Amino acid sequence: MDSNCVQGVDGVEECLPLKSNAQLFDFRRSPVRWNELVEPLAPRCRPRRLGEGFGTMSFMEPPGQEYEFEEQRPEVLVCHDLAGNYRVDRFVDGAEKWDDYRFYHWAGIDYFCYFSHNYITIPPLQWINAAHRHGVKVLGTFIIETHAGKSVLEEILQSEDYMRRVADELVFITTHCQFDGWLINIEFRLEEGLVPMLKQFVSYLTEEIHRNVGGLVIWYDSLIDNGMIVWQNEVNDKNSSFFEICDGILLNYGWNEKNLENTEGLISLKYPGRKKNVFVGIDVFGRGQVAKFKTHETLEMIAKRDFSVGLFAIGWTFEAMQEESVDIFSQRGNPECNEAFFRRNNRFYSSFWANLYTSGPCELPFYTSFCVGSGMVRRELGIVVSSSPWFNLRLQQPQMSTPIDHPYIEHHFEDSFDGGSCLRITSVSPRVYRLFCVDFNSTNDILFSLALKRSNRDIDLDIVLFVVDAATEKRCRVVLSEDFLYTERVTWPGNCSMKSLVEENLMHVQHFLNRSNEKHIPVRNDVNGWET
Repeated sequence: MDSNCVQGVDGVEECLPLKSNAQLFDFRRSPVRWNELVEPLAPRCRPRRLGEGFGTMSFMEPPGQEYEFEEQRPEVLVCHDLAGNYRVDRFVDGAEKWDDYRFYHWAGIDYFCYFSHNYITIPPLQWINAAHRHGVKVLGTFIIETHAGKSVLEEILQSEDYMRRVADELVFITTHCQFDGWLINIEFRLEEGLVPMLKQFVSYLTEEIHRNVGGLVIWYDSLIDNGMIVWQNEVNDKNSSFFEICDGILLNYGWNEKNLENTEGLISLKYPGRKKNVFVGIDVFGRGQVAKFKTHETLEMIAKRDFSVGLFAIGWTFEAMQEESVDIFSQRGNPECNEAFFRRNNRFYSSFWANLYTSGPCELPFYTSFCVGSGMVRRELGIVVSSSPWFNLRLQQPQMSTPIDHPYIEHHFEDSFDGGSCLRITSVSPRVYRLFCVDFNSTNDILFSLALKRSNRDIDLDIVLFVVDAATEKRCRVVLSEDFLYTERVTWPGNCSMKSLVEENLMHVQHFLNRSNEKHIPVRNDVNGWET
Protein backbone atom coordinates (compact mmCIF):
# COMPACT_ATOMS: atom_id res chain seq x y z
CA MET A 1 0.00 0.00 0.00
CA ASP A 2 1.39 3.41 -0.97
CA SER A 3 1.84 6.10 1.67
CA ASN A 4 -0.91 8.11 -0.03
CA CYS A 5 -3.16 5.01 0.20
CA VAL A 6 -3.85 4.86 -3.51
CA GLN A 7 -5.10 1.31 -3.17
CA GLY A 8 -8.44 1.47 -1.37
CA VAL A 9 -11.19 -1.07 -0.91
CA ASP A 10 -11.16 -3.83 -3.56
CA GLY A 11 -8.07 -2.34 -5.16
CA VAL A 12 -9.80 0.89 -6.19
CA GLU A 13 -7.26 3.69 -6.59
CA GLU A 14 -7.78 6.61 -4.22
CA CYS A 15 -6.12 9.95 -3.48
CA LEU A 16 -5.81 10.55 0.27
CA PRO A 17 -3.97 12.91 2.67
CA LEU A 18 -0.90 12.31 4.81
CA LYS A 19 -1.34 12.39 8.58
CA SER A 20 2.20 12.19 9.98
CA ASN A 21 5.83 12.84 9.17
CA ALA A 22 6.33 9.08 8.94
CA GLN A 23 3.82 8.95 6.08
CA LEU A 24 5.47 12.02 4.54
CA PHE A 25 8.87 10.34 4.47
CA ASP A 26 7.37 7.09 3.14
CA PHE A 27 5.86 8.92 0.17
CA ARG A 28 9.13 9.13 -1.77
CA ARG A 29 9.83 5.43 -1.22
CA SER A 30 6.48 4.40 -2.72
CA PRO A 31 5.02 7.40 -4.55
CA VAL A 32 1.57 7.40 -6.06
CA ARG A 33 1.11 6.14 -9.60
CA TRP A 34 -1.76 8.38 -10.65
CA ASN A 35 0.72 11.19 -11.34
CA GLU A 36 1.12 9.77 -14.85
CA LEU A 37 -2.47 10.87 -15.54
CA VAL A 38 -2.02 14.51 -14.52
CA GLU A 39 -2.65 17.09 -17.24
CA PRO A 40 -0.29 20.07 -17.54
CA LEU A 41 -1.43 23.59 -16.74
CA ALA A 42 -3.13 25.03 -19.82
CA PRO A 43 -2.40 28.61 -20.90
CA ARG A 44 -5.19 31.19 -20.63
CA CYS A 45 -6.16 34.28 -22.57
CA ARG A 46 -5.66 37.77 -21.20
CA PRO A 47 -8.12 38.60 -18.40
CA ARG A 48 -11.08 40.85 -19.19
CA ARG A 49 -13.24 42.96 -16.89
CA LEU A 50 -16.68 42.36 -18.41
CA GLY A 51 -18.75 44.29 -15.87
CA GLU A 52 -22.49 43.93 -15.36
CA GLY A 53 -23.16 42.72 -18.89
CA PHE A 54 -20.91 39.69 -18.58
CA GLY A 55 -23.54 37.19 -19.75
CA THR A 56 -24.78 38.83 -22.95
CA MET A 57 -23.34 40.59 -25.99
CA SER A 58 -24.62 43.18 -28.42
CA PHE A 59 -25.76 42.12 -31.87
CA MET A 60 -24.18 45.20 -33.37
CA GLU A 61 -21.05 45.99 -31.40
CA PRO A 62 -17.99 43.78 -30.91
CA PRO A 63 -17.10 43.02 -27.28
CA GLY A 64 -14.99 45.54 -25.46
CA GLN A 65 -11.42 44.34 -24.92
CA GLU A 66 -10.96 45.54 -21.37
CA TYR A 67 -7.72 43.70 -20.75
CA GLU A 68 -5.70 44.05 -17.58
CA PHE A 69 -1.98 43.56 -17.08
CA GLU A 70 -1.34 40.33 -15.19
CA GLU A 71 1.18 41.92 -12.83
CA GLN A 72 -1.37 44.49 -11.65
CA ARG A 73 -4.87 43.05 -11.55
CA PRO A 74 -6.34 41.42 -8.42
CA GLU A 75 -6.66 37.64 -8.33
CA VAL A 76 -9.03 35.09 -6.82
CA LEU A 77 -8.09 32.18 -4.56
CA VAL A 78 -10.78 29.59 -3.89
CA CYS A 79 -10.48 27.22 -0.90
CA HIS A 80 -12.61 24.12 -1.26
CA ASP A 81 -13.56 22.70 2.15
CA LEU A 82 -16.62 20.42 1.97
CA ALA A 83 -17.59 18.06 4.81
CA GLY A 84 -13.98 17.02 5.38
CA ASN A 85 -13.35 16.54 1.64
CA TYR A 86 -11.91 13.37 0.09
CA ARG A 87 -15.43 12.32 -0.83
CA VAL A 88 -16.16 10.70 -4.20
CA ASP A 89 -13.61 13.09 -5.71
CA ARG A 90 -10.84 10.98 -4.16
CA PHE A 91 -11.35 8.08 -6.58
CA VAL A 92 -8.95 8.13 -9.52
CA ASP A 93 -11.45 6.44 -11.85
CA GLY A 94 -14.57 8.12 -10.46
CA ALA A 95 -17.66 6.96 -8.59
CA GLU A 96 -21.41 6.55 -9.06
CA LYS A 97 -22.62 9.51 -6.97
CA TRP A 98 -23.14 11.72 -10.01
CA ASP A 99 -24.70 14.69 -8.15
CA ASP A 100 -21.78 15.45 -5.79
CA TYR A 101 -20.18 18.90 -5.64
CA ARG A 102 -18.68 20.16 -8.91
CA PHE A 103 -16.88 23.43 -9.60
CA TYR A 104 -17.24 24.85 -13.09
CA HIS A 105 -16.67 28.63 -12.83
CA TRP A 106 -12.95 28.34 -13.51
CA ALA A 107 -12.73 31.37 -15.81
CA GLY A 108 -13.09 33.78 -12.88
CA ILE A 109 -10.50 32.31 -10.51
CA ASP A 110 -6.73 31.95 -10.49
CA TYR A 111 -5.95 29.44 -7.71
CA PHE A 112 -7.85 26.43 -6.38
CA CYS A 113 -6.82 25.20 -2.93
CA TYR A 114 -8.02 21.74 -1.92
CA PHE A 115 -8.54 22.01 1.84
CA SER A 116 -9.03 19.45 4.58
CA HIS A 117 -8.21 19.29 8.28
CA ASN A 118 -5.55 16.65 7.75
CA TYR A 119 -1.85 17.40 8.24
CA ILE A 120 -0.91 17.34 4.54
CA THR A 121 -3.75 17.64 2.04
CA ILE A 122 -2.70 16.39 -1.40
CA PRO A 123 -5.18 17.54 -4.06
CA PRO A 124 -6.92 14.59 -5.75
CA LEU A 125 -6.18 13.90 -9.39
CA GLN A 126 -9.73 14.80 -10.41
CA TRP A 127 -9.36 18.37 -9.15
CA ILE A 128 -5.84 18.86 -10.52
CA ASN A 129 -6.94 17.92 -14.02
CA ALA A 130 -10.19 19.92 -14.00
CA ALA A 131 -8.34 23.04 -12.79
CA HIS A 132 -5.32 22.65 -15.06
CA ARG A 133 -7.55 22.17 -18.10
CA HIS A 134 -8.92 25.66 -17.40
CA GLY A 135 -5.52 27.23 -16.66
CA VAL A 136 -6.04 27.39 -12.87
CA LYS A 137 -3.20 26.56 -10.47
CA VAL A 138 -3.85 24.04 -7.68
CA LEU A 139 -2.61 24.25 -4.09
CA GLY A 140 -2.44 21.61 -1.38
CA THR A 141 -2.76 22.44 2.33
CA PHE A 142 -0.20 22.12 5.13
CA ILE A 143 -2.13 22.55 8.39
CA ILE A 144 -1.35 22.47 12.12
CA GLU A 145 -4.39 22.95 14.35
CA THR A 146 -4.37 20.50 17.32
CA HIS A 147 -2.13 19.41 20.21
CA ALA A 148 -1.08 16.46 18.06
CA GLY A 149 -0.34 18.85 15.21
CA LYS A 150 1.76 21.01 17.51
CA SER A 151 3.93 18.00 18.31
CA VAL A 152 4.39 17.35 14.60
CA LEU A 153 5.39 20.98 14.02
CA GLU A 154 7.85 20.96 16.94
CA GLU A 155 9.33 17.79 15.47
CA ILE A 156 9.81 19.59 12.15
CA LEU A 157 11.47 22.58 13.80
CA GLN A 158 13.86 20.60 16.02
CA SER A 159 16.78 21.36 13.66
CA GLU A 160 17.51 23.02 10.37
CA ASP A 161 18.36 19.67 8.76
CA TYR A 162 15.04 18.13 9.79
CA MET A 163 13.13 21.23 8.73
CA ARG A 164 14.74 21.17 5.28
CA ARG A 165 14.07 17.46 4.95
CA VAL A 166 10.34 18.03 5.52
CA ALA A 167 10.27 20.93 3.06
CA ASP A 168 12.13 18.84 0.48
CA GLU A 169 9.53 16.09 0.81
CA LEU A 170 6.73 18.61 0.29
CA VAL A 171 8.50 19.82 -2.83
CA PHE A 172 8.88 16.24 -4.03
CA ILE A 173 5.14 15.63 -3.56
CA THR A 174 4.38 18.83 -5.48
CA THR A 175 6.61 17.90 -8.41
CA HIS A 176 5.60 14.22 -8.44
CA CYS A 177 1.86 14.93 -8.30
CA GLN A 178 2.28 17.95 -10.61
CA PHE A 179 0.25 20.53 -8.73
CA ASP A 180 1.37 24.08 -8.06
CA GLY A 181 2.08 24.89 -4.42
CA TRP A 182 0.78 25.11 -0.86
CA LEU A 183 -1.37 27.03 1.58
CA ILE A 184 0.38 27.09 4.98
CA ASN A 185 -2.13 27.18 7.85
CA ILE A 186 -0.67 27.21 11.37
CA GLU A 187 -3.51 27.45 13.91
CA PHE A 188 -1.91 26.27 17.13
CA ARG A 189 0.39 28.32 19.32
CA LEU A 190 4.13 27.81 19.11
CA GLU A 191 6.92 28.61 21.54
CA GLU A 192 8.35 31.98 20.55
CA GLY A 193 11.85 30.55 20.33
CA LEU A 194 10.77 28.26 17.47
CA VAL A 195 9.24 31.02 15.35
CA PRO A 196 12.55 31.93 13.59
CA MET A 197 12.91 28.29 12.47
CA LEU A 198 9.30 28.32 11.24
CA LYS A 199 10.12 31.38 9.14
CA GLN A 200 13.13 29.57 7.71
CA PHE A 201 10.81 26.69 6.84
CA VAL A 202 8.35 28.94 5.01
CA SER A 203 11.13 30.83 3.23
CA TYR A 204 13.00 27.68 2.17
CA LEU A 205 9.81 25.94 1.01
CA THR A 206 8.85 28.99 -1.06
CA GLU A 207 12.28 29.19 -2.68
CA GLU A 208 12.25 25.50 -3.56
CA ILE A 209 8.69 25.59 -4.91
CA HIS A 210 9.74 28.50 -7.13
CA ARG A 211 12.86 26.68 -8.30
CA ASN A 212 11.34 23.25 -8.89
CA VAL A 213 7.72 23.93 -9.77
CA GLY A 214 7.36 27.58 -10.69
CA GLY A 215 4.49 27.61 -8.21
CA LEU A 216 3.63 29.52 -5.07
CA VAL A 217 3.21 29.37 -1.27
CA ILE A 218 0.50 31.33 0.55
CA TRP A 219 0.46 32.04 4.30
CA TYR A 220 -2.78 32.11 6.31
CA ASP A 221 -3.23 35.00 8.77
CA SER A 222 -3.23 33.22 12.15
CA LEU A 223 0.11 32.81 13.93
CA ILE A 224 2.03 36.03 14.69
CA ASP A 225 5.66 36.83 15.48
CA ASN A 226 5.49 35.81 19.17
CA GLY A 227 4.05 32.37 18.34
CA MET A 228 0.51 33.12 19.51
CA ILE A 229 -2.58 32.53 17.42
CA VAL A 230 -4.13 35.98 17.09
CA TRP A 231 -5.93 36.53 13.78
CA GLN A 232 -5.04 40.03 12.62
CA ASN A 233 -7.54 40.40 9.75
CA GLU A 234 -4.99 42.70 8.14
CA VAL A 235 -1.31 42.89 7.25
CA ASN A 236 0.60 44.63 10.04
CA ASP A 237 3.89 44.53 11.92
CA LYS A 238 2.81 41.34 13.75
CA ASN A 239 2.44 39.16 10.67
CA SER A 240 4.13 41.00 7.79
CA SER A 241 7.38 39.08 8.34
CA PHE A 242 5.60 35.95 7.07
CA PHE A 243 4.05 37.81 4.14
CA GLU A 244 7.43 39.03 2.94
CA ILE A 245 8.99 35.54 2.72
CA CYS A 246 6.28 33.86 0.64
CA ASP A 247 4.00 34.67 -2.29
CA GLY A 248 0.92 35.93 -0.51
CA ILE A 249 -1.26 36.00 2.58
CA LEU A 250 -4.87 34.91 3.04
CA LEU A 251 -6.39 37.29 5.57
CA ASN A 252 -8.77 35.92 8.17
CA TYR A 253 -12.47 36.60 7.68
CA GLY A 254 -13.17 39.03 10.56
CA TRP A 255 -11.83 42.17 8.87
CA ASN A 256 -13.50 45.55 8.56
CA GLU A 257 -12.93 48.69 6.49
CA LYS A 258 -10.31 49.92 8.96
CA ASN A 259 -8.35 46.67 8.56
CA LEU A 260 -8.35 47.12 4.78
CA GLU A 261 -7.23 50.72 5.18
CA ASN A 262 -4.40 49.68 7.51
CA THR A 263 -3.30 46.97 5.11
CA GLU A 264 -3.36 49.37 2.18
CA GLY A 265 -1.17 51.82 4.06
CA LEU A 266 1.40 49.22 5.12
CA ILE A 267 1.60 47.64 1.66
CA SER A 268 2.15 50.99 -0.07
CA LEU A 269 4.84 51.87 2.47
CA LYS A 270 6.76 48.59 2.86
CA TYR A 271 5.74 46.37 -0.07
CA PRO A 272 4.87 48.54 -3.10
CA GLY A 273 3.62 46.43 -5.99
CA ARG A 274 2.44 43.56 -3.77
CA LYS A 275 -1.14 44.63 -3.17
CA LYS A 276 -2.45 41.79 -5.34
CA ASN A 277 -0.62 39.31 -3.06
CA VAL A 278 -3.07 40.10 -0.24
CA PHE A 279 -6.08 37.76 -0.49
CA VAL A 280 -8.84 39.22 1.68
CA GLY A 281 -10.83 36.30 3.06
CA ILE A 282 -14.56 35.67 2.81
CA ASP A 283 -16.01 32.61 4.54
CA VAL A 284 -18.98 31.76 2.33
CA PHE A 285 -20.85 30.33 5.35
CA GLY A 286 -20.92 33.88 6.74
CA ARG A 287 -18.52 33.48 9.65
CA GLY A 288 -17.04 36.96 10.11
CA GLN A 289 -18.71 38.70 7.16
CA VAL A 290 -21.99 38.98 5.32
CA ALA A 291 -21.81 36.07 2.87
CA LYS A 292 -23.92 33.22 1.47
CA PHE A 293 -26.16 34.78 -1.19
CA LYS A 294 -25.00 38.22 -0.04
CA THR A 295 -21.33 37.46 -0.69
CA HIS A 296 -21.36 40.09 -3.43
CA GLU A 297 -21.84 42.83 -0.81
CA THR A 298 -18.63 41.84 0.96
CA LEU A 299 -16.70 41.19 -2.23
CA GLU A 300 -17.52 44.68 -3.52
CA MET A 301 -15.74 46.18 -0.49
CA ILE A 302 -12.61 44.24 -1.44
CA ALA A 303 -12.87 45.05 -5.15
CA LYS A 304 -13.09 48.80 -4.48
CA ARG A 305 -9.60 48.69 -2.98
CA ASP A 306 -8.16 46.36 -5.65
CA PHE A 307 -7.15 43.62 -3.21
CA SER A 308 -7.27 39.99 -4.25
CA VAL A 309 -10.06 37.79 -2.90
CA GLY A 310 -9.92 34.54 -0.93
CA LEU A 311 -13.22 32.63 -1.08
CA PHE A 312 -13.32 29.94 1.61
CA ALA A 313 -15.79 27.02 1.71
CA ILE A 314 -17.34 27.51 -1.71
CA GLY A 315 -19.03 24.14 -1.22
CA TRP A 316 -21.65 26.01 0.84
CA THR A 317 -23.84 26.12 -2.28
CA PHE A 318 -23.99 22.31 -2.07
CA GLU A 319 -23.62 21.60 1.64
CA ALA A 320 -26.28 24.10 2.80
CA MET A 321 -28.96 22.36 0.73
CA GLN A 322 -29.38 20.05 3.72
CA GLU A 323 -31.13 22.95 5.45
CA GLU A 324 -33.76 22.77 2.71
CA SER A 325 -34.23 19.01 3.22
CA VAL A 326 -32.33 18.13 0.05
CA ASP A 327 -30.57 14.77 0.34
CA ILE A 328 -26.97 15.52 -0.67
CA PHE A 329 -25.59 12.21 0.60
CA SER A 330 -27.58 9.70 -1.44
CA GLN A 331 -25.21 6.99 -2.58
CA ARG A 332 -25.94 7.20 -6.32
CA GLY A 333 -27.30 10.76 -6.57
CA ASN A 334 -30.66 12.12 -7.67
CA PRO A 335 -31.91 14.70 -10.22
CA GLU A 336 -33.64 16.87 -7.58
CA CYS A 337 -30.36 17.44 -5.73
CA ASN A 338 -28.55 18.11 -8.99
CA GLU A 339 -31.07 20.67 -10.23
CA ALA A 340 -31.19 22.47 -6.88
CA PHE A 341 -27.40 22.66 -6.79
CA PHE A 342 -27.07 24.23 -10.25
CA ARG A 343 -29.76 26.80 -9.48
CA ARG A 344 -27.99 27.81 -6.26
CA ASN A 345 -24.50 27.73 -7.74
CA ASN A 346 -25.37 29.84 -10.77
CA ARG A 347 -27.19 32.36 -8.60
CA PHE A 348 -24.19 32.60 -6.26
CA TYR A 349 -21.51 33.26 -8.88
CA SER A 350 -23.70 35.48 -11.06
CA SER A 351 -24.22 37.82 -8.12
CA PHE A 352 -20.57 38.96 -7.99
CA TRP A 353 -19.06 38.09 -11.41
CA ALA A 354 -19.10 41.75 -12.44
CA ASN A 355 -16.27 42.32 -9.93
CA LEU A 356 -14.08 39.50 -11.27
CA TYR A 357 -11.74 39.25 -14.24
CA THR A 358 -12.63 36.64 -16.84
CA SER A 359 -10.11 34.44 -18.67
CA GLY A 360 -10.64 31.69 -21.21
CA PRO A 361 -8.91 29.32 -23.61
CA CYS A 362 -6.23 30.53 -25.99
CA GLU A 363 -5.04 27.41 -27.83
CA LEU A 364 -6.43 25.58 -30.83
CA PRO A 365 -7.76 22.98 -31.33
CA PHE A 366 -10.55 23.68 -28.87
CA TYR A 367 -13.44 21.33 -28.19
CA THR A 368 -16.21 21.10 -25.62
CA SER A 369 -19.71 19.75 -25.17
CA PHE A 370 -19.92 21.40 -21.72
CA CYS A 371 -19.92 18.18 -19.67
CA VAL A 372 -19.23 19.11 -16.01
CA GLY A 373 -17.68 15.75 -15.16
CA SER A 374 -20.72 13.68 -14.19
CA GLY A 375 -23.92 12.24 -15.55
CA MET A 376 -26.71 9.71 -15.28
CA VAL A 377 -25.26 7.97 -18.36
CA ARG A 378 -22.25 8.63 -20.56
CA ARG A 379 -22.38 9.26 -24.30
CA GLU A 380 -19.86 9.62 -27.09
CA LEU A 381 -20.98 11.51 -30.20
CA GLY A 382 -24.61 11.16 -29.12
CA ILE A 383 -24.49 7.41 -28.51
CA VAL A 384 -24.76 5.88 -25.00
CA VAL A 385 -21.53 4.04 -24.13
CA SER A 386 -22.34 3.50 -20.42
CA SER A 387 -25.76 3.41 -18.76
CA SER A 388 -24.39 3.73 -15.20
CA PRO A 389 -24.35 7.02 -13.23
CA TRP A 390 -20.85 8.44 -12.90
CA PHE A 391 -18.78 11.24 -11.33
CA ASN A 392 -15.26 11.99 -12.49
CA LEU A 393 -13.92 15.55 -12.73
CA ARG A 394 -11.06 14.24 -14.86
CA LEU A 395 -13.65 14.08 -17.65
CA GLN A 396 -14.95 17.61 -17.14
CA GLN A 397 -14.80 19.55 -20.39
CA PRO A 398 -14.12 23.27 -20.82
CA GLN A 399 -16.90 25.33 -19.30
CA MET A 400 -18.50 28.64 -20.27
CA SER A 401 -16.41 31.69 -19.50
CA THR A 402 -19.19 33.36 -17.48
CA PRO A 403 -21.94 32.15 -15.13
CA ILE A 404 -25.44 31.49 -16.39
CA ASP A 405 -27.29 34.54 -15.05
CA HIS A 406 -30.65 33.98 -16.76
CA PRO A 407 -33.19 31.14 -17.05
CA TYR A 408 -32.68 30.55 -20.78
CA ILE A 409 -29.51 28.43 -20.67
CA GLU A 410 -28.85 25.52 -18.33
CA HIS A 411 -26.72 22.42 -17.90
CA HIS A 412 -28.92 19.58 -19.09
CA PHE A 413 -28.39 16.00 -17.89
CA GLU A 414 -31.14 14.10 -19.68
CA ASP A 415 -29.20 14.20 -22.93
CA SER A 416 -25.65 14.86 -24.08
CA PHE A 417 -23.49 14.76 -27.19
CA ASP A 418 -20.25 13.87 -25.41
CA GLY A 419 -20.06 13.01 -21.70
CA GLY A 420 -22.90 13.37 -19.22
CA SER A 421 -24.50 16.74 -19.95
CA CYS A 422 -24.87 19.49 -22.52
CA LEU A 423 -26.21 23.05 -22.67
CA ARG A 424 -29.96 23.47 -23.15
CA ILE A 425 -31.11 26.81 -24.60
CA THR A 426 -34.78 27.64 -24.15
CA SER A 427 -35.01 31.31 -25.17
CA VAL A 428 -36.37 32.39 -28.54
CA SER A 429 -35.44 36.05 -27.96
CA PRO A 430 -32.90 37.77 -30.26
CA ARG A 431 -30.33 38.12 -27.48
CA VAL A 432 -26.73 37.05 -27.94
CA TYR A 433 -25.50 34.99 -25.00
CA ARG A 434 -21.80 34.92 -24.29
CA LEU A 435 -20.28 31.44 -24.25
CA PHE A 436 -16.53 32.09 -24.20
CA CYS A 437 -13.91 34.79 -23.87
CA VAL A 438 -11.04 33.53 -26.01
CA ASP A 439 -7.85 34.61 -27.71
CA PHE A 440 -7.31 32.10 -30.51
CA ASN A 441 -4.38 33.14 -32.68
CA SER A 442 -4.48 31.78 -36.21
CA THR A 443 -2.63 32.53 -39.44
CA ASN A 444 -4.45 29.76 -41.29
CA ASP A 445 -7.98 28.51 -41.86
CA ILE A 446 -10.24 27.84 -38.87
CA LEU A 447 -12.81 25.06 -38.92
CA PHE A 448 -15.85 25.65 -36.72
CA SER A 449 -18.29 22.82 -36.08
CA LEU A 450 -21.52 22.83 -34.07
CA ALA A 451 -23.64 19.92 -32.84
CA LEU A 452 -27.22 20.63 -31.79
CA LYS A 453 -30.52 18.85 -31.15
CA ARG A 454 -33.80 20.74 -31.61
CA SER A 455 -37.14 20.25 -29.97
CA ASN A 456 -38.75 21.22 -33.28
CA ARG A 457 -37.48 21.92 -36.79
CA ASP A 458 -38.48 25.60 -36.76
CA ILE A 459 -35.82 26.51 -34.18
CA ASP A 460 -32.71 28.19 -35.55
CA LEU A 461 -29.46 28.91 -33.74
CA ASP A 462 -26.79 31.39 -34.80
CA ILE A 463 -23.22 31.42 -33.56
CA VAL A 464 -21.44 34.77 -33.53
CA LEU A 465 -17.66 34.99 -33.72
CA PHE A 466 -15.74 38.24 -33.30
CA VAL A 467 -12.55 38.31 -35.33
CA VAL A 468 -9.76 40.79 -34.63
CA ASP A 469 -6.84 41.58 -36.93
CA ALA A 470 -3.78 41.26 -34.71
CA ALA A 471 -1.79 43.89 -36.60
CA THR A 472 -4.39 46.64 -36.92
CA GLU A 473 -6.85 45.62 -34.17
CA LYS A 474 -9.67 46.11 -36.67
CA ARG A 475 -12.64 43.86 -36.04
CA CYS A 476 -15.48 42.14 -37.78
CA ARG A 477 -18.41 40.00 -36.73
CA VAL A 478 -18.91 36.59 -38.31
CA VAL A 479 -22.36 35.03 -38.02
CA LEU A 480 -22.70 31.30 -38.61
CA SER A 481 -26.32 30.54 -39.36
CA GLU A 482 -27.93 27.31 -40.50
CA ASP A 483 -28.50 28.41 -44.10
CA PHE A 484 -25.78 30.97 -44.64
CA LEU A 485 -22.70 32.64 -43.25
CA TYR A 486 -22.00 36.32 -43.44
CA THR A 487 -19.65 38.94 -42.08
CA GLU A 488 -20.39 42.43 -40.86
CA ARG A 489 -18.19 45.46 -40.28
CA VAL A 490 -15.36 44.02 -42.36
CA THR A 491 -12.78 46.77 -42.03
CA TRP A 492 -9.88 45.01 -43.73
CA PRO A 493 -11.35 43.65 -47.01
CA GLY A 494 -10.11 40.31 -48.21
CA ASN A 495 -8.68 39.14 -44.90
CA CYS A 496 -11.82 37.56 -43.46
CA SER A 497 -14.18 35.22 -45.25
CA MET A 498 -16.25 32.20 -44.21
CA LYS A 499 -17.87 29.39 -46.16
CA SER A 500 -19.75 26.25 -45.23
CA LEU A 501 -18.29 22.87 -46.10
CA VAL A 502 -20.13 20.60 -48.49
CA GLU A 503 -19.90 16.91 -47.76
CA GLU A 504 -17.18 16.28 -50.33
CA ASN A 505 -14.90 18.88 -48.74
CA LEU A 506 -15.83 17.71 -45.28
CA MET A 507 -14.41 14.27 -46.05
CA HIS A 508 -11.05 15.86 -46.91
CA VAL A 509 -11.15 17.82 -43.66
CA GLN A 510 -11.98 14.60 -41.81
CA HIS A 511 -8.86 12.90 -43.15
CA PHE A 512 -6.76 15.93 -42.20
CA LEU A 513 -8.12 15.88 -38.64
CA ASN A 514 -7.44 12.17 -38.34
CA ARG A 515 -3.84 12.64 -39.48
CA SER A 516 -3.42 15.50 -37.00
CA ASN A 517 -4.95 13.47 -34.13
CA GLU A 518 -7.57 16.19 -33.65
CA LYS A 519 -11.15 15.68 -32.48
CA HIS A 520 -13.23 13.61 -34.89
CA ILE A 521 -16.20 15.49 -36.33
CA PRO A 522 -19.08 13.23 -37.41
CA VAL A 523 -19.89 13.31 -41.10
CA ARG A 524 -23.39 11.98 -40.55
CA ASN A 525 -25.89 14.76 -39.97
CA ASP A 526 -28.22 12.94 -37.61
CA VAL A 527 -26.98 10.84 -34.67
CA ASN A 528 -29.86 10.19 -32.28
CA GLY A 529 -31.31 13.55 -33.24
CA TRP A 530 -27.99 15.42 -33.05
CA GLU A 531 -27.17 17.47 -36.13
CA THR A 532 -23.59 18.46 -36.90
